[in-house]
Amino acid sequence: MSSEICPCGSKKEFDQCCGIYLSGKAVAPHPEDLMRSRYVAFYRNDLDYLKKTWHPETYPEDLGSEEPSNWVGLEIIEASEEEDEGEVEFKARLIYDNKLEVLHEISYFDKIDGLWLYHSGDFENDGKPEKLSKSTPCPCGSGKKFGNCHFQK
Repeated sequence: MSSEICPCGSKKEFDQCCGIYLSGKAVAPHPEDLMRSRYVAFYRNDLDYLKKTWHPETYPEDLGSEEPSNWVGLEIIEASEEEDEGEVEFKARLIYDNKLEVLHEISYFDKIDGLWLYHSGDFENDGKPEKLSKSTPCPCGSGKKFGNCHFQK
């Protein structure tokens, strides 16, 4: 059994959190659970899970291994569901080109045949990527300096 902490920010062990969804042992019971597990799939570049949990009407045919994978944090702002529709507002942090980018989105989910699927989202971004100095704390929360953690040469 792994004691790895789940990247979704729950502070639970991966195998007891999003790992059960990514492995196929269970399906996400709520839109927030699906959102967290999809974040982890992006984090791990698990394209199969992303495809499996994407609504067939909106699945992008060009989803591929070039997807950014240097994700460093997820914050759920609000989540709701009513019958077969759900909504999750979140901010996901990503380091790209040694800059911190924040993806702020409201995602929409549909429940089809008992499974929650990501349908689409509205971007709420309002800022530009933040240049990171090697001496600043890494935004991943490791406690290390950025230059000794996620900095890319």
